[in-house]
Amino acid sequence: MSTATPEVLVHPDADVLAGAAAARLLTRLVDLQSHRSPVHVVLTGGTVGIATLRAVADSPVRDAVDWSGVHLWWGDERFLPAGDADRNETQARAALIDALGDALPAANVHAVPGPSDDVPDGEAAARAYAAELRAHAADDGLAPRFDVLLLGMGPDGHVASLFPERSSLYEANLLVVAEHDSPKPPSERVSLTFPLIRSAREVWVVAAGAEKAPAVARALAGDDVRTTPAAAARGQERTLWLVDVASAAELPGADPAATPAVSGPRRPRSEVDPAWTAVEAYVAPLVAEGADAVAVRTAAADAGLPDIAVSSAQGRLLELLARAVGARRVLEIGTLGGYSTWWLAQAVPADGSVMTLEVSDAHATVARTSLAAAGLQDRVDVVVGPALESLDRLVAAHVAPFDLVFVDADKQQLAAYLDRAVTLSRPGTLLVVDNVVRGGAVVDADHPDDRVQGVRTFLERAAADGRVDGTVVQTVGEKGYDGFALLLVR
Repeated sequence: MSTATPEVLVHPDADVLAGAAAARLLTRLVDLQSHRSPVHVVLTGGTVGIATLRAVADSPVRDAVDWSGVHLWWGDERFLPAGDADRNETQARAALIDALGDALPAANVHAVPGPSDDVPDGEAAARAYAAELRAHAADDGLAPRFDVLLLGMGPDGHVASLFPERSSLYEANLLVVAEHDSPKPPSERVSLTFPLIRSAREVWVVAAGAEKAPAVARALAGDDVRTTPAAAARGQERTLWLVDVASAAELPGADPAATPAVSGPRRPRSEVDPAWTAVEAYVAPLVAEGADAVAVRTAAADAGLPDIAVSSAQGRLLELLARAVGARRVLEIGTLGGYSTWWLAQAVPADGSVMTLEVSDAHATVARTSLAAAGLQDRVDVVVGPALESLDRLVAAHVAPFDLVFVDADKQQLAAYLDRAVTLSRPGTLLVVDNVVRGGAVVDADHPDDRVQGVRTFLERAAADGRVDGTVVQTVGEKGYDGFALLLVR
Protein backbone atom coordinates (compact mmCIF):
# COMPACT_ATOMS: atom_id res chain seq x y z
CA MET A 1 0.00 0.00 0.00
CA SER A 2 1.66 3.22 -1.19
CA THR A 3 1.59 6.08 1.31
CA ALA A 4 2.60 9.74 1.39
CA THR A 5 6.01 10.96 2.53
CA PRO A 6 5.70 12.89 5.82
CA GLU A 7 5.63 16.68 5.86
CA VAL A 8 6.69 18.40 9.09
CA LEU A 9 5.22 21.66 10.41
CA VAL A 10 6.90 23.05 13.51
CA HIS A 11 5.06 25.49 15.80
CA PRO A 12 6.47 27.67 18.61
CA ASP A 13 4.70 25.86 21.44
CA ALA A 14 1.85 23.49 22.28
CA ASP A 15 -0.80 26.22 22.48
CA VAL A 16 0.05 27.59 19.04
CA LEU A 17 0.19 24.03 17.72
CA ALA A 18 -3.34 23.28 18.95
CA GLY A 19 -4.72 26.49 17.50
CA ALA A 20 -3.00 25.95 14.17
CA ALA A 21 -4.16 22.33 13.98
CA ALA A 22 -7.73 23.46 14.66
CA ALA A 23 -7.58 26.12 11.94
CA ARG A 24 -6.07 23.61 9.52
CA LEU A 25 -8.78 21.05 10.30
CA LEU A 26 -11.61 23.55 9.83
CA THR A 27 -10.14 24.77 6.57
CA ARG A 28 -9.75 21.20 5.34
CA LEU A 29 -13.35 20.35 6.23
CA VAL A 30 -14.68 23.39 4.36
CA ASP A 31 -12.55 22.49 1.35
CA LEU A 32 -13.61 18.84 1.39
CA GLN A 33 -17.28 19.72 1.63
CA SER A 34 -17.02 21.75 -1.55
CA HIS A 35 -16.25 18.43 -3.28
CA ARG A 36 -18.05 15.67 -1.41
CA SER A 37 -20.18 14.60 1.53
CA PRO A 38 -20.14 12.97 4.00
CA VAL A 39 -16.68 13.63 5.43
CA HIS A 40 -15.15 11.21 7.95
CA VAL A 41 -12.71 12.40 10.63
CA VAL A 42 -10.91 10.31 13.24
CA LEU A 43 -10.24 12.14 16.53
CA THR A 44 -7.46 11.61 19.02
CA GLY A 45 -7.21 12.26 22.74
CA GLY A 46 -4.28 13.55 24.76
CA THR A 47 -3.45 17.06 25.85
CA VAL A 48 -2.84 18.55 22.41
CA GLY A 49 -5.61 16.54 20.76
CA ILE A 50 -8.25 17.81 23.18
CA ALA A 51 -6.82 21.34 23.10
CA THR A 52 -7.24 21.22 19.32
CA LEU A 53 -10.91 20.32 19.71
CA ARG A 54 -11.41 23.20 22.14
CA ALA A 55 -9.82 25.54 19.61
CA VAL A 56 -12.22 24.24 16.94
CA ALA A 57 -15.15 24.96 19.25
CA ASP A 58 -13.88 28.49 19.94
CA SER A 59 -13.23 29.38 16.30
CA PRO A 60 -15.82 31.43 14.38
CA VAL A 61 -14.81 29.43 11.31
CA ARG A 62 -16.52 26.36 12.78
CA ASP A 63 -19.85 27.74 11.52
CA ALA A 64 -18.60 27.48 7.93
CA VAL A 65 -18.62 23.68 8.32
CA ASP A 66 -21.80 21.74 7.60
CA TRP A 67 -21.52 19.47 10.62
CA SER A 68 -24.51 17.43 9.49
CA GLY A 69 -22.18 16.05 6.82
CA VAL A 70 -19.30 15.25 9.19
CA HIS A 71 -18.87 11.88 10.91
CA LEU A 72 -16.57 11.60 13.95
CA TRP A 73 -14.66 8.45 14.89
CA TRP A 74 -11.89 7.62 17.35
CA GLY A 75 -8.49 6.06 16.72
CA ASP A 76 -8.51 4.42 20.14
CA GLU A 77 -10.41 4.43 23.40
CA ARG A 78 -9.94 3.44 27.01
CA PHE A 79 -12.30 0.53 27.78
CA LEU A 80 -14.11 2.37 30.53
CA PRO A 81 -17.81 3.01 31.19
CA ALA A 82 -19.57 5.58 29.06
CA GLY A 83 -19.18 9.02 30.60
CA ASP A 84 -15.96 8.18 32.45
CA ALA A 85 -13.76 11.27 32.60
CA ASP A 86 -10.75 9.35 31.23
CA ARG A 87 -12.48 8.31 28.01
CA ASN A 88 -11.38 10.16 24.88
CA GLU A 89 -15.03 10.42 23.88
CA THR A 90 -16.01 12.09 27.16
CA GLN A 91 -13.23 14.65 26.83
CA ALA A 92 -14.10 15.30 23.19
CA ARG A 93 -17.73 15.93 24.09
CA ALA A 94 -16.74 18.48 26.71
CA ALA A 95 -14.23 20.16 24.37
CA LEU A 96 -16.24 20.28 21.13
CA ILE A 97 -19.19 17.99 20.55
CA ASP A 98 -21.47 19.49 23.22
CA ALA A 99 -20.70 22.98 21.89
CA LEU A 100 -21.84 21.99 18.41
CA GLY A 101 -25.25 20.98 19.74
CA ASP A 102 -27.85 20.07 17.13
CA ALA A 103 -25.52 21.09 14.29
CA LEU A 104 -23.82 17.70 14.68
CA PRO A 105 -26.37 14.87 14.59
CA ALA A 106 -25.95 12.35 17.39
CA ALA A 107 -25.90 9.59 14.77
CA ASN A 108 -22.71 11.10 13.32
CA VAL A 109 -20.75 10.54 16.54
CA HIS A 110 -19.34 7.01 16.49
CA ALA A 111 -17.95 6.26 19.94
CA VAL A 112 -16.23 3.04 20.89
CA PRO A 113 -18.64 1.20 23.23
CA GLY A 114 -17.78 0.90 26.90
CA PRO A 115 -18.45 -2.05 29.22
CA SER A 116 -22.05 -3.31 29.32
CA ASP A 117 -24.00 -6.56 29.39
CA ASP A 118 -23.72 -6.71 25.60
CA VAL A 119 -20.06 -5.65 25.57
CA PRO A 120 -18.39 -7.53 28.42
CA ASP A 121 -14.77 -7.10 27.32
CA GLY A 122 -12.40 -5.36 24.94
CA GLU A 123 -12.78 -7.99 22.24
CA ALA A 124 -16.53 -7.46 22.18
CA ALA A 125 -15.99 -3.69 21.98
CA ALA A 126 -13.56 -4.15 19.09
CA ARG A 127 -16.03 -6.36 17.23
CA ALA A 128 -18.84 -3.88 17.80
CA TYR A 129 -16.74 -0.98 16.56
CA ALA A 130 -15.68 -2.93 13.48
CA ALA A 131 -19.36 -3.58 12.76
CA GLU A 132 -20.08 0.16 13.09
CA LEU A 133 -17.28 0.88 10.64
CA ARG A 134 -18.67 -1.65 8.15
CA ALA A 135 -22.13 -0.09 8.46
CA HIS A 136 -20.72 3.20 7.16
CA ALA A 137 -18.31 1.77 4.60
CA ALA A 138 -18.27 3.15 1.09
CA ASP A 139 -18.19 1.08 -2.10
CA ASP A 140 -18.74 -2.21 -0.29
CA GLY A 141 -15.57 -1.75 1.72
CA LEU A 142 -14.91 -2.70 5.32
CA ALA A 143 -14.82 0.86 6.69
CA PRO A 144 -15.35 4.47 5.66
CA ARG A 145 -12.53 6.16 3.77
CA PHE A 146 -11.29 8.52 6.47
CA ASP A 147 -10.56 12.00 5.12
CA VAL A 148 -8.48 13.14 8.10
CA LEU A 149 -7.17 10.80 10.79
CA LEU A 150 -5.65 12.53 13.82
CA LEU A 151 -3.14 10.71 16.01
CA GLY A 152 -1.34 11.73 19.16
CA MET A 153 2.04 10.21 19.94
CA GLY A 154 3.49 9.16 23.28
CA PRO A 155 7.11 9.53 24.42
CA ASP A 156 7.61 5.85 23.59
CA GLY A 157 6.46 6.46 20.01
CA HIS A 158 3.06 4.78 20.32
CA VAL A 159 0.08 6.03 18.32
CA ALA A 160 -3.57 5.17 19.03
CA SER A 161 -3.10 2.25 21.44
CA LEU A 162 -0.45 0.54 19.34
CA PHE A 163 2.53 0.25 21.66
CA PRO A 164 6.13 -0.85 20.98
CA GLU A 165 6.89 -4.56 20.85
CA ARG A 166 3.18 -5.60 20.83
CA SER A 167 1.67 -8.14 18.48
CA SER A 168 -1.09 -5.69 17.57
CA LEU A 169 1.47 -3.78 15.50
CA TYR A 170 1.38 -6.60 12.96
CA GLU A 171 -2.36 -7.28 12.88
CA ALA A 172 -3.20 -7.63 9.19
CA ASN A 173 -6.81 -8.85 9.18
CA LEU A 174 -8.71 -7.09 11.95
CA LEU A 175 -9.61 -3.41 11.69
CA VAL A 176 -10.00 -3.00 15.44
CA VAL A 177 -8.21 -4.82 18.26
CA ALA A 178 -8.34 -5.00 22.05
CA GLU A 179 -5.27 -4.25 24.16
CA HIS A 180 -5.36 -5.96 27.57
CA ASP A 181 -2.04 -4.97 29.03
CA SER A 182 -1.35 -1.42 28.00
CA PRO A 183 1.89 -0.03 29.48
CA LYS A 184 -0.01 3.23 29.91
CA PRO A 185 -3.05 3.10 32.22
CA PRO A 186 -5.77 2.09 31.94
CA SER A 187 -4.60 -1.32 30.81
CA GLU A 188 -7.78 -2.18 28.86
CA ARG A 189 -8.04 -0.35 25.53
CA VAL A 190 -9.51 -0.63 22.04
CA SER A 191 -7.57 0.56 18.99
CA LEU A 192 -7.73 0.84 15.22
CA THR A 193 -5.01 -1.21 13.53
CA PHE A 194 -2.41 -0.03 11.05
CA PRO A 195 -4.16 -1.39 7.92
CA LEU A 196 -7.12 0.87 8.68
CA ILE A 197 -5.01 3.84 9.82
CA ARG A 198 -2.90 3.66 6.66
CA SER A 199 -5.99 3.53 4.44
CA ALA A 200 -6.93 7.10 5.47
CA ARG A 201 -6.56 9.82 2.88
CA GLU A 202 -4.66 12.04 5.31
CA VAL A 203 -2.95 11.13 8.59
CA TRP A 204 -1.96 13.97 10.94
CA VAL A 205 0.32 13.17 13.89
CA VAL A 206 0.34 15.83 16.61
CA ALA A 207 3.10 15.89 19.22
CA ALA A 208 4.38 18.47 21.71
CA GLY A 209 6.98 18.51 24.47
CA ALA A 210 10.68 17.83 24.81
CA GLU A 211 10.01 14.34 26.17
CA LYS A 212 8.72 13.34 22.74
CA ALA A 213 11.68 14.69 20.74
CA PRO A 214 13.58 11.35 20.54
CA ALA A 215 10.50 9.49 19.30
CA VAL A 216 9.67 12.22 16.76
CA ALA A 217 13.21 12.00 15.37
CA ARG A 218 13.14 8.18 15.25
CA ALA A 219 9.73 8.06 13.57
CA LEU A 220 10.66 10.57 10.87
CA ALA A 221 13.95 8.78 10.28
CA GLY A 222 11.97 5.64 9.43
CA ASP A 223 12.69 3.62 12.57
CA ASP A 224 11.42 0.06 12.93
CA VAL A 225 7.73 -0.07 13.81
CA ARG A 226 8.54 -2.49 16.64
CA THR A 227 10.38 0.19 18.56
CA THR A 228 8.64 3.33 17.21
CA PRO A 229 5.11 2.54 16.02
CA ALA A 230 4.57 6.13 14.86
CA ALA A 231 7.01 5.48 12.02
CA ALA A 232 4.23 3.49 10.33
CA ALA A 233 1.61 6.24 10.63
CA ARG A 234 1.12 7.27 7.02
CA GLY A 235 -1.80 8.52 4.94
CA GLN A 236 -2.55 7.60 1.35
CA GLU A 237 -2.53 11.17 0.05
CA ARG A 238 -0.84 13.16 2.80
CA THR A 239 1.06 12.59 6.02
CA LEU A 240 1.44 15.63 8.30
CA TRP A 241 3.50 15.87 11.44
CA LEU A 242 2.26 18.83 13.48
CA VAL A 243 4.81 19.38 16.24
CA ASP A 244 6.17 22.11 18.49
CA VAL A 245 9.76 23.35 18.67
CA ALA A 246 10.50 21.27 21.76
CA SER A 247 9.40 17.98 20.20
CA ALA A 248 11.28 18.80 16.98
CA ALA A 249 14.54 19.51 18.79
CA GLU A 250 16.28 16.29 17.67
CA LEU A 251 15.33 16.47 14.00
CA PRO A 252 18.26 16.93 11.61
CA GLY A 253 19.11 20.60 11.28
CA ALA A 254 16.68 21.64 14.02
CA ASP A 255 17.43 24.97 15.65
CA PRO A 256 15.00 25.84 18.45
CA ALA A 257 16.06 29.50 18.20
CA ALA A 258 15.01 29.72 14.57
CA THR A 259 11.64 31.16 13.61
CA PRO A 260 9.33 28.40 12.32
CA ALA A 261 8.53 29.27 8.76
CA VAL A 262 8.32 26.57 6.09
CA SER A 263 7.05 23.10 5.41
CA GLY A 264 7.91 20.28 3.07
CA PRO A 265 8.49 16.57 2.97
CA ARG A 266 10.40 15.67 6.13
CA ARG A 267 11.57 19.28 6.40
CA PRO A 268 10.76 20.95 9.74
CA ARG A 269 10.05 24.65 9.81
CA SER A 270 12.95 25.12 12.16
CA GLU A 271 15.28 24.36 9.21
CA VAL A 272 14.55 27.78 7.68
CA ASP A 273 17.73 29.82 7.43
CA PRO A 274 17.46 32.49 10.17
CA ALA A 275 19.09 34.91 7.74
CA TRP A 276 15.93 34.87 5.62
CA THR A 277 13.75 36.24 8.39
CA ALA A 278 16.54 38.53 9.60
CA VAL A 279 16.68 40.17 6.16
CA GLU A 280 12.93 40.66 6.11
CA ALA A 281 13.13 42.29 9.53
CA TYR A 282 15.95 44.54 8.28
CA VAL A 283 13.98 45.72 5.22
CA ALA A 284 10.73 46.15 7.17
CA PRO A 285 11.02 49.97 7.17
CA LEU A 286 11.14 49.87 3.35
CA VAL A 287 7.96 47.78 3.28
CA ALA A 288 6.27 50.04 5.85
CA GLU A 289 3.37 47.76 6.76
CA GLY A 290 0.66 50.18 7.83
CA ALA A 291 -1.58 49.98 10.87
CA ASP A 292 -4.54 48.95 8.70
CA ALA A 293 -2.55 46.06 7.25
CA VAL A 294 -1.53 44.94 10.73
CA ALA A 295 -5.19 45.11 11.81
CA VAL A 296 -6.29 42.93 8.87
CA ARG A 297 -3.54 40.40 9.59
CA THR A 298 -4.31 40.35 13.31
CA ALA A 299 -8.05 39.91 12.77
CA ALA A 300 -7.40 36.85 10.61
CA ALA A 301 -5.18 35.33 13.31
CA ASP A 302 -7.71 36.11 16.05
CA ALA A 303 -10.42 34.41 14.00
CA GLY A 304 -8.33 31.23 13.85
CA LEU A 305 -7.64 31.39 10.12
CA PRO A 306 -4.55 29.43 9.01
CA ASP A 307 -1.30 31.36 8.78
CA ILE A 308 -0.93 30.97 5.01
CA ALA A 309 -1.36 34.54 3.77
CA VAL A 310 1.48 36.34 2.02
CA SER A 311 4.11 38.07 4.14
CA SER A 312 4.23 41.86 4.37
CA ALA A 313 7.17 41.92 1.94
CA GLN A 314 5.21 39.80 -0.53
CA GLY A 315 2.15 41.99 -0.04
CA ARG A 316 4.18 45.07 -0.93
CA LEU A 317 5.46 43.21 -4.02
CA LEU A 318 1.86 42.65 -5.13
CA GLU A 319 1.10 46.32 -4.62
CA LEU A 320 4.14 47.41 -6.63
CA LEU A 321 3.35 44.98 -9.46
CA ALA A 322 -0.23 46.27 -9.65
CA ARG A 323 0.99 49.86 -9.69
CA ALA A 324 3.60 49.03 -12.32
CA VAL A 325 0.96 47.79 -14.78
CA GLY A 326 -1.38 50.67 -13.91
CA ALA A 327 -4.06 48.30 -12.65
CA ARG A 328 -7.55 49.74 -12.21
CA ARG A 329 -9.34 46.38 -12.09
CA VAL A 330 -7.78 43.56 -10.04
CA LEU A 331 -9.04 39.99 -9.64
CA GLU A 332 -7.87 37.87 -6.71
CA ILE A 333 -8.58 34.15 -6.39
CA GLY A 334 -8.33 33.19 -2.71
CA THR A 335 -9.21 35.85 -0.15
CA LEU A 336 -8.61 34.11 3.21
CA GLY A 337 -8.65 36.98 5.74
CA GLY A 338 -8.12 39.75 3.18
CA TYR A 339 -4.47 40.56 3.90
CA SER A 340 -3.23 40.30 0.30
CA THR A 341 -6.49 41.97 -0.77
CA TRP A 342 -5.57 44.99 1.37
CA TRP A 343 -2.21 45.35 -0.38
CA LEU A 344 -3.78 45.04 -3.84
CA ALA A 345 -6.39 47.65 -2.93
CA GLN A 346 -3.59 50.15 -2.16
CA ALA A 347 -2.50 50.00 -5.80
CA VAL A 348 -5.78 50.81 -7.57
CA PRO A 349 -7.09 54.39 -7.81
CA ALA A 350 -10.05 55.59 -5.78
CA ASP A 351 -12.43 54.66 -8.59
CA GLY A 352 -10.68 51.32 -9.17
CA SER A 353 -11.77 47.94 -7.83
CA VAL A 354 -10.55 44.63 -6.47
CA MET A 355 -12.76 41.58 -6.85
CA THR A 356 -11.68 38.71 -4.61
CA LEU A 357 -13.09 35.16 -4.70
CA GLU A 358 -13.36 33.08 -1.51
CA VAL A 359 -14.92 29.64 -1.05
CA SER A 360 -15.52 29.99 2.71
CA ASP A 361 -18.31 32.26 3.88
CA ALA A 362 -16.68 32.45 7.32
CA HIS A 363 -13.37 33.58 5.84
CA ALA A 364 -15.20 36.09 3.65
CA THR A 365 -16.95 37.53 6.69
CA VAL A 366 -13.63 38.08 8.45
CA ALA A 367 -12.18 39.72 5.34
CA ARG A 368 -15.18 41.98 4.73
CA THR A 369 -15.18 43.18 8.32
CA SER A 370 -11.44 43.92 8.31
CA LEU A 371 -11.45 45.63 4.91
CA ALA A 372 -14.46 47.73 5.84
CA ALA A 373 -12.67 48.85 9.01
CA ALA A 374 -9.79 49.93 6.74
CA GLY A 375 -12.21 52.01 4.66
CA LEU A 376 -12.04 49.77 1.59
CA GLN A 377 -15.61 48.50 1.45
CA ASP A 378 -16.35 50.57 -1.68
CA ARG A 379 -13.20 49.41 -3.46
CA VAL A 380 -13.30 45.67 -2.69
CA ASP A 381 -15.96 43.13 -3.67
CA VAL A 382 -15.72 39.77 -1.83
CA VAL A 383 -17.49 37.05 -3.81
CA VAL A 384 -18.29 33.80 -1.98
CA GLY A 385 -18.42 30.41 -3.66
CA PRO A 386 -16.22 27.86 -5.44
CA ALA A 387 -13.77 29.89 -7.52
CA LEU A 388 -14.32 28.03 -10.78
CA GLU A 389 -18.06 28.63 -10.58
CA SER A 390 -17.51 32.32 -9.85
CA LEU A 391 -15.01 32.60 -12.71
CA ASP A 392 -17.37 30.89 -15.14
CA ARG A 393 -20.11 33.37 -14.20
CA LEU A 394 -17.72 36.25 -14.89
CA VAL A 395 -16.80 34.78 -18.28
CA ALA A 396 -20.48 34.26 -19.17
CA ALA A 397 -21.28 37.83 -18.15
CA HIS A 398 -18.54 39.21 -20.46
CA VAL A 399 -17.22 41.49 -17.71
CA ALA A 400 -14.58 44.09 -18.55
CA PRO A 401 -11.07 42.60 -18.55
CA PHE A 402 -8.91 42.72 -15.45
CA ASP A 403 -5.50 44.37 -15.41
CA LEU A 404 -3.90 42.08 -12.82
CA VAL A 405 -4.94 38.65 -11.51
CA PHE A 406 -3.47 37.21 -8.30
CA VAL A 407 -4.03 33.50 -7.64
CA ASP A 408 -3.49 32.15 -4.12
CA ALA A 409 -6.00 29.31 -3.92
CA ASP A 410 -6.14 25.51 -4.09
CA LYS A 411 -3.23 24.33 -6.20
CA GLN A 412 -5.07 21.32 -7.59
CA GLN A 413 -7.09 23.58 -9.92
CA LEU A 414 -4.40 26.05 -10.98
CA ALA A 415 -4.52 24.95 -14.62
CA ALA A 416 -8.27 25.64 -14.75
CA TYR A 417 -7.76 29.00 -13.04
CA LEU A 418 -5.13 29.87 -15.65
CA ASP A 419 -7.55 29.29 -18.50
CA ARG A 420 -10.31 31.41 -16.95
CA ALA A 421 -7.88 34.14 -15.88
CA VAL A 422 -6.53 34.56 -19.40
CA THR A 423 -10.07 34.67 -20.77
CA LEU A 424 -10.85 37.47 -18.33
CA SER A 425 -7.72 39.43 -19.28
CA ARG A 426 -6.47 41.77 -22.01
CA PRO A 427 -3.06 42.01 -23.72
CA GLY A 428 -0.71 43.29 -21.03
CA THR A 429 -2.60 41.82 -18.08
CA LEU A 430 -0.24 40.41 -15.44
CA LEU A 431 -1.06 37.06 -13.80
CA VAL A 432 0.67 36.34 -10.47
CA VAL A 433 0.41 32.82 -9.02
CA ASP A 434 1.72 32.07 -5.53
CA ASN A 435 3.25 28.92 -3.98
CA VAL A 436 4.49 27.28 -7.17
CA VAL A 437 7.88 26.04 -5.92
CA ARG A 438 6.63 24.24 -2.78
CA GLY A 439 9.99 24.07 -1.04
CA GLY A 440 11.51 22.55 -4.19
CA ALA A 441 9.00 19.68 -4.33
CA VAL A 442 7.76 20.88 -7.73
CA VAL A 443 10.68 19.12 -9.45
CA ASP A 444 9.49 15.70 -8.22
CA ALA A 445 7.34 14.13 -10.95
CA ASP A 446 6.26 11.35 -8.59
CA HIS A 447 5.48 13.53 -5.58
CA PRO A 448 2.40 12.13 -3.74
CA ASP A 449 0.98 15.56 -2.77
CA ASP A 450 -1.82 16.50 -5.17
CA ARG A 451 -1.01 20.19 -4.64
CA VAL A 452 2.47 19.62 -6.06
CA GLN A 453 0.97 17.75 -8.99
CA GLY A 454 -1.51 20.59 -9.49
CA VAL A 455 1.34 23.09 -9.70
CA ARG A 456 3.24 20.88 -12.15
CA THR A 457 0.16 20.61 -14.40
CA PHE A 458 -0.32 24.38 -14.24
CA LEU A 459 3.30 25.12 -15.16
CA GLU A 460 3.23 22.64 -18.04
CA ARG A 461 -0.03 24.17 -19.28
CA ALA A 462 1.35 27.71 -18.99
CA ALA A 463 4.51 26.78 -20.90
CA ALA A 464 2.40 25.44 -23.76
CA ASP A 465 -0.14 28.29 -23.72
CA GLY A 466 0.60 30.64 -26.61
CA ARG A 467 -1.46 33.38 -24.97
CA VAL A 468 1.10 34.12 -22.23
CA ASP A 469 4.80 34.69 -21.62
CA GLY A 470 6.08 33.85 -18.18
CA THR A 471 8.68 32.88 -15.66
CA VAL A 472 8.96 31.56 -12.10
CA VAL A 473 10.76 33.57 -9.44
CA GLN A 474 11.94 31.56 -6.42
CA THR A 475 11.53 33.28 -3.06
CA VAL A 476 12.82 32.87 0.49
CA GLY A 477 11.76 34.69 3.63
CA GLU A 478 9.66 34.36 6.74
CA LYS A 479 7.25 32.17 4.73
CA GLY A 480 10.07 29.82 3.81
CA TYR A 481 11.20 28.62 0.41
CA ASP A 482 8.63 28.98 -2.38
CA GLY A 483 8.02 31.10 -5.48
CA PHE A 484 5.72 33.11 -7.74
CA ALA A 485 4.79 32.45 -11.35
CA LEU A 486 4.57 35.69 -13.34
CA LEU A 487 2.67 35.50 -16.64
CA LEU A 488 2.04 38.37 -19.05
CA VAL A 489 -0.92 38.04 -21.39
CA ARG A 490 0.06 38.65 -25.03
